Formats: sequence, structure tokens, C-alpha cells
Amino acid sequence: MAIRAIGDVQQTQAAASPGTGSASALGKDEFLKLLVTQMQYQDPLNPMDNAQFTAQLAQFSSLEQLFQVNNNLSGLTESQAPSGMASVTGFIGREILASGNATEVSANGAQALNFYLDGPAEIVNVLVQAEDGTPVRSLALGALPGGDQSIPWDGLDGDGVPLPAGTYRFQVAAQDVAGSSVEARTQVQGTVTGALFEGGQAQLVVGTRRVPLADVLAVKEASAPAQ
Repeated sequence: MAIRAIGDVQQTQAAASPGTGSASALGKDEFLKLLVTQMQYQDPLNPMDNAQFTAQLAQFSSLEQLFQVNNNLSGLTESQAPSGMASVTGFIGREILASGNATEVSANGAQALNFYLDGPAEIVNVLVQAEDGTPVRSLALGALPGGDQSIPWDGLDGDGVPLPAGTYRFQVAAQDVAGSSVEARTQVQGTVTGALFEGGQAQLVVGTRRVPLADVLAVKEASAPAQ
């Protein structure tokens, strides 16, 4: 009975199942079973070459070490989650400014549109869109200085009809006096009402949105409690 080397079996599997990813990968248990079977059915008159056997044992050792490293990393991530949660809960009740282009319309009205201009602009236009990309309102703001901008929005569409509550997106286009583009970076602002730690990433809950902690640009101090 002819027995192929483990390395040959792995190459055959890879060639027969291209692009199948982890589903066709040889795990450590299967690797060990295949090694034992190979030893059991080897030809007594033509035993496995010592160098080849040593190389396959080295492969198994490397595989075992990789599994151990992966388990250690998973455990480290899980152990850091509680401390990560403790750090983000400190944002609850505070107002933040973060990168993003979302704004909300609710029963309390519409949120202001916040963005940062890299320099003074002669013409600034804001396009508000529904979440599916449909334009709902265009605002011509005229000239604005460089820096942080917060533009009030009434939550109405282009025909003056109140928009339904929900999340909207906005884009900003700006030009200077020479007609050259001025970079505008959209921002979101709001009060943090919750926090979560998901997929190894800390996120803050602002209204109905989740804001990654890495996107936070500024944090206002929590208001002092009323006396």
C-alpha cells in the first residue's frame, strides 16, 4: 500500500480545493492522525526516510505552537475587555465631537451640521442625504472662515416638509476666492448615552449611532450636578 508523505497530502488538498480557506485547512489533530497512519502502513522494506520523518515532526511542533499563540492572544483580548469597558464608561454623560458625517432628526428637532474647514472659503454648500444616498436638502452657506463650523438645520427637506425621524448623512463642498477646493472634514457631535466593547473595539453610543472611540476628536467635561 503506497503512503504519501504528509507534505504531499497537504499540497494535494490545496490544489484540489483552491480558495476554500480554513474549511480545507489541516488541523493539528488531523495532522497527528495522518502521521500515525503513515507510520502504521509504511512499507517495512522501504521505511520512511529519517530526515523526512524528522521534518514532519517539526511541522507538527510548529503547528502546535501556532495554536498555542492563537489561544494566548484570544485570552489576552478577553482579559482586556473588562478594563476597556471601564475606560469607555467614563464618557457616558459627556458631549463629544468625533469624525463622521451622520446627523439625526428626532421629535426634538434636527441636529446641527458640524464640520471643519482647512481654510477660509468663499462658497460652501452642504448636501443632506437619506441613509440610502437620496438627496433631501441642499444648503448654500456662502462665505465662512476656516476652522470649526456648526450650522443649524431645521430638519426640513427642499420643499419645506418636515423629514421623518431617523439618521441622515451630509457632505460639504467648499471653494476659496480663487475657485480652488477647500478641504472640509465632517464631524458628529452629541451626548454619550452608553458604551460597549465589541470585536476588540471600544464604541460609544450617541443617540442611535455607535461612534468608535478612535474617532473621538474632543470631549467636553461632564456638567456639574445641580445643587
